[in-house]
Order: sequence, then structure tokens, then C-alpha cells
Amino acid sequence: MTRSKSRTSFPPAALPCPWLMFCHGKNSKTQTFYSASEASFCVKRIPAISGKRICASFHEWMVMVDDYSSDCFLLNIISLKKIDLPPWERVRYQFWILSAPPTDDNCIVGFVGEDSHSITFCRPGDGKWVVHMFEPDIGSLYRYTICKGEIYCHGRQYNWDNLVILDIVDDRVEVRHVLTGSPNSPLVPEILRCESYFIESCEEIFLIHMSMLGASEKKIRDIYIFKLDLSALEWVKVESLGDRTFFINEANNCMSCSATKSGILGNSIYFMQDDDESMYIFDVEEKCIYAHYPCPYLGHNIAQKQWVMPIRT
Repeated sequence: MTRSKSRTSFPPAALPCPWLMFCHGKNSKTQTFYSASEASFCVKRIPAISGKRICASFHEWMVMVDDYSSDCFLLNIISLKKIDLPPWERVRYQFWILSAPPTDDNCIVGFVGEDSHSITFCRPGDGKWVVHMFEPDIGSLYRYTICKGEIYCHGRQYNWDNLVILDIVDDRVEVRHVLTGSPNSPLVPEILRCESYFIESCEEIFLIHMSMLGASEKKIRDIYIFKLDLSALEWVKVESLGDRTFFINEANNCMSCSATKSGILGNSIYFMQDDDESMYIFDVEEKCIYAHYPCPYLGHNIAQKQWVMPIRT
């Protein structure tokens, strides 16, 4: 007699907007999924996710690594199909990249090193990683997004903001400088700390800047939104997102969806903060931040929280 798998080992169904997933419990074996559109949650224990870290995503595909072994693979969060990647040496990194689904011939999986001096990458099916050393003028890279098939990276060199495109052909990496900002730009406000997030939405690139104040560096002073004008090669300040809603992740997996189609608050940014179970919503028009407590009884051992899952259209 074949015993069927428990439904708790399968992810929840796709929604018109992402799920907020908390990995928690002993050895991070439990996942709690919260739906912002339905204001409900469900608890799962998915073996392929348990004890792993989500490092990057593209639609339903996610890069998964094990912090305690060399295990590294792509996971389809709908079908739970796995595609093994070369063993990972658990080196420190700034961020991981997944440029396309693995069914795309242009799919690149890789990570930029902690010092931003190199990128290590491969393609699904490759047996080894390729390491490329950057030229010194690239500066430090912190974030990326994919727009029209190209990898846009945001970084800094000295007091200057950089925006570059990474072109990866075979085993070669070419860096194209798109934009170099000014140290007097509003992108560098005089604050204690600033976090920047890259988001692609409707084939446009947005940059979110959150400025922090206070001893804990967690008190938000301002949130600025900019859109990249490629024709003028400059960032343009945005006062409204219209029907768009942004979902911010710390690990570069930022997402966007239509508020009308998903039934959530439009012209808003949903985000989390470290060491905090709350979900925050920034109303762009009102310039107000609202706190929500989506999932009770999670405990204090939350290993990771991410906006995940493909968006059902």
C-alpha cells in the first residue's frame, strides 16, 4: 500500500500576489505562509525548503543553499522539481543572482563575492562554477534586478552611486556602466544608514531608498522612490506608484504586482525589518507606515522571511 504525502509537505496555491513566508522552528523545518490579500495563513513543512536558505528567485524558481553543507540547487516552488547545481563552498557573498528560469538558454545562476571583486556563476547543468574578477572601477555592488533579460546591478564607489549591466556570454563577463550618480544626489541623504532596493515592474526599473535614524538604526525617517529614465540616463523621483504594489525582500527577491488584480492596497510598499515579526505597509500617497502582525505564535527563532511564490495572473 502506497501512502500519500501529507498536504503539509506541499506549498500553498499561487495567488495574484506573493505569499509572505516565515521559516522558523527547530532547524527551520517549519514554514508559515501569510496571504496579504486574504489576511490568512497556513503552516507547512516542506522538506526541500526546511533548513535551506532562499538566496534568489525568478518567478516560481528559487536558488536554495544549505548553510551547513555544499548542497545547492534550483527549486520550483509549484512542482517542487529540483535541479542540482555544482557544490557550493559556502563562501561569503553580497548577493545571489538568478537571471531567468532554468528552461531559458540565457539562465545564469551566481553570486557576487562579499568584497564585490568577483562574480561566481554557472548555468543549470554545468558541472562547475566559473569565477570572474571585476576591474577595480566597478566599485561595490549591493543589489540587482532583471529587466528585459539584462542584469542591472546597483553599487557604490567612494561616494558615487553606480549602475552597471553585467553581460555574461559563455565564460566571459562584460561590465557596461549605465549611470554614475553625484555625491550631492538626493539618493545619498545625510542620514545614519540607508537601505536601497531594486525592483523591476512592467519593464521599468525602480529604486527604493529607506533612510534610518535612531540608536537601533531601524527607525525609518524617509522612503524615497526613483525610476530609471534610460533615455536621459538619470534617476527620476516618483511620487506615486499608481496601481502598483511593491514587495521588498532583503535578499534581492523584490516583487511587484497589480493592486486591482490582487485585491491589496495599491500605491504601496510592503516590507519587513530584521528581528521583527511584523509586516509593514508604506502608503506612498499618505506618506504613512502601518504595522501588521500577520502570524501569531511564530516564536523568536525565525531564520528567514521572504515574499515568495509566483503571481497568478
